Amino acid sequence: MNSYKNILNQKKLAVCLQQAGMLVCTVAAVSAATAKSYDLNEQWKFETKTNLSFGQSWSTQDPDTALLYRPDALSIGKEGTSIDINGDNGRANFEKGDAISQIVKGLTEFRLNGQQQGAVLSAKYWYDHAYETGRGDFISFDDSTWPRLAKFKGIDLWDAYIWKNFSFDHNKNLELKLGKHALNWGKSQFFQNGINSVNAVDYAAMNRPGGDAKERIIPVEMFSFSSALNDKLKVEGFYQFKFRPSVLDGCGTFFEVSDVFAENCGPLLIGGPGFTTDEAINGPLDFTVSRLPSEYAKDSGQYGVAIKQIILQLNNAELGAYFSNYHSRMMHFDGIAVTAPGAQNYHTARILSVYPEDIKMYGLSLTGKVGKTAYFSELNYKPNMPLHFNSTDTVYAQALFNDTPLTAPGETLELGQRINGYARVPVTQFTLGAATNMPNVLGASALSLVGELGVNHIGDTDKYHFGRSGAFGRSGLTTGAYDPNDVNTYCIAPKTGDLSDEEVRNLNEKYCNDKGFFEEWSAGYRLRAALSYNDALPQTTVSPSLLFRHDVKGYGPNFQEDQMAISAGVSATYQQKYTAELSYTNFFGSNEFSVLDDRDFASLAFKMNF
Repeated sequence: MNSYKNILNQKKLAVCLQQAGMLVCTVAAVSAATAKSYDLNEQWKFETKTNLSFGQSWSTQDPDTALLYRPDALSIGKEGTSIDINGDNGRANFEKGDAISQIVKGLTEFRLNGQQQGAVLSAKYWYDHAYETGRGDFISFDDSTWPRLAKFKGIDLWDAYIWKNFSFDHNKNLELKLGKHALNWGKSQFFQNGINSVNAVDYAAMNRPGGDAKERIIPVEMFSFSSALNDKLKVEGFYQFKFRPSVLDGCGTFFEVSDVFAENCGPLLIGGPGFTTDEAINGPLDFTVSRLPSEYAKDSGQYGVAIKQIILQLNNAELGAYFSNYHSRMMHFDGIAVTAPGAQNYHTARILSVYPEDIKMYGLSLTGKVGKTAYFSELNYKPNMPLHFNSTDTVYAQALFNDTPLTAPGETLELGQRINGYARVPVTQFTLGAATNMPNVLGASALSLVGELGVNHIGDTDKYHFGRSGAFGRSGLTTGAYDPNDVNTYCIAPKTGDLSDEEVRNLNEKYCNDKGFFEEWSAGYRLRAALSYNDALPQTTVSPSLLFRHDVKGYGPNFQEDQMAISAGVSATYQQKYTAELSYTNFFGSNEFSVLDDRDFASLAFKMNF
């Protein structure tokens, strides 16, 4: 085994050196390129701009044995003590030092600009060598059925819209956009689930090295407008013509959410004593729960309006009021119960992803300055926000167990009954942040500081069990509290995942309860600091930075109590055109329900604009 690992490590080192050489050569080859601008006549100009990046990320930590399903881990020479057969492929595939991405990507934009109108067309393209040609330690990388933006290589039309501006007397104007474009709504810089929920997010792109902020929000076909009624009052709005969901990292990749959650992943597996993934699928008994076609939201019915007013009495602060009706950008899972009782019929159950429609959002925002410090805040309320149940509870309900929180105690679902994997509840979110620049700090030209606090409130948490990873099993049984002397009260059955009786008892002691699920209140904060050293090298700005995450209290859509993370990075930009970035991210804290603490990684990227 050690000899094999030495050979494998040597191959990995050779690939890394080869990759580094390719990056240097490519940077040199395009160094003479420049942005292009063409004057077509006195009124029209044609412009092109391209952002290219080349990067690699590495896992800097071995997988946590507590998150590896034991039968699968043992089959590849690793250790594991997890009971979750559906949540470990992304970590079983990698060891410390493995490349988790080797990306070449770009975004090219074409602009036709007139005096008061124009058109924008852009495309993004990418190729991830690590996934396209590699094979994980446990399963192969196969993106053949994934959504296009989640694939390891591809080209996608990004922006495609026309715009028109109108100017009127008395500081009035009207800006119109029609076509596929992104919407800039909300003021939060670090937190999701706010006013920005109207946007779909490309999470797969943001987890690649050299992530570009323009890739984060997925453009959507829509009509949008912004109208200044005077120099202090503005009205904005949009109507979307197409539903586009957010994009997650695919199953088996380093940043997967689970082996099942992302579109076209799965099937869901029901593990048992000694069952590996392969045996659950190909064994004498079929322990797979197949996935039905996804039920996407309709294209119509997504719209919003905002009013923004300058408040002179608050030093020209801007107060905004928002309303939107949109469809969930994230999938939730519904289940269909087995059509016949007994473990031999588990394979007759089904799951499918759904995208709940017509979520209503009411919001307020306030931005302004106090001295040299800018502040930004928002408050939003969603009276019918869908939140997902614990997935393990849902699966047990599908298998006709009578002790899950999805049915009354002692009752089961009907054979073949469909059950929602989510419930709609009122959710409120408040965020408050500030940003400032301080000159001449630590020899730098400036120190940039940004901080933001977030608070979530969820209604009806006493009625439902939302969240918590399947790695920690189902919630406490509704038919009776856990008793170590009565296996009928165990949330985790004896022999699950080939664990010993003592290991099973320890897991039940720790997780057979109602802890770790979404709570009524949760809160946390994010801090970022960056120094700018202008001309540290000839025509070069060097900027070291730190980003800190701390989830202080409670569990919710944005927070996991005591979860922390720190990202340290440094970038060097030459002639405002070429950039090299190096970063390291470490997840830590005392969050006993964390599935992130073994996801530490480092990234190196080279970028250029031309």
